[in-house]
Amino acid sequence: MTQKNRRILALALLFLLCSHLHLSYDVVVDGHSPPSTYTAKQLRRARVVAAEVARELLPSLPPEPTLHCRPRLSLRAPTGDLPLLTDTLLRAYPGIVLADGVFVNGQRLGTVEDGSELYARLRESILGQMPNAAVFGNISGELQISPVYSRAGHETNYDDMVLLICGMAPVIYLDGEGKLA
Repeated sequence: MTQKNRRILALALLFLLCSHLHLSYDVVVDGHSPPSTYTAKQLRRARVVAAEVARELLPSLPPEPTLHCRPRLSLRAPTGDLPLLTDTLLRAYPGIVLADGVFVNGQRLGTVEDGSELYARLRESILGQMPNAAVFGNISGELQISPVYSRAGHETNYDDMVLLICGMAPVIYLDGEGKLA
C-alpha cells in the first residue's frame, strides 16, 4: 500500500468516526446534575416548558435557575430524559414546590404537603364519626392524590382539606348487612 493510499484510508476512517459522533451536553442545575446527557434541542425545550409553568404558578417570574451545560462529543447518542430535566429546572425555581394535589371525582380541591398524612387524617375523621350500628365507612366519591407543582406556602391545612373532601363526596356508613347506617 502506497503512502498516498494510507493517507486516503486514514482520512476515510477519520470521516467514518466523525460521522458517528454526537454532540451532547452534561447539565448541572443549581448544583444538581440529572444523570443523563441532552441535545441542544432538549435543553431549549426543558427551559421553555419550565419557564411557562413557573410563569403560570408565580405572580412574578423570578430569574431562571442557573443552568451549566458542558458540551462533549461521544459515540453514544444523548440519553436525556426530558421530563427529568424539566422537573429539575422547576424544582430550582424559588417559590415552586412539588406538592400532593387532591382531586375528588376529577375536580382539583387544592394541594397538601403530604398525601399519606391526608389519608391518615381522613381515615381518622371517618372512624371518629362512625355511628355505632356501622361497620364500614368511606367517602362516596373517587379520591385521587397526585404530585403537582404548586406555589410554595399555598398548601391547604389537612383538617380543612378533610372537610373539603367530605363536602364534595359525603361519607357513607354501612351496617353489617350492607345497608346505610
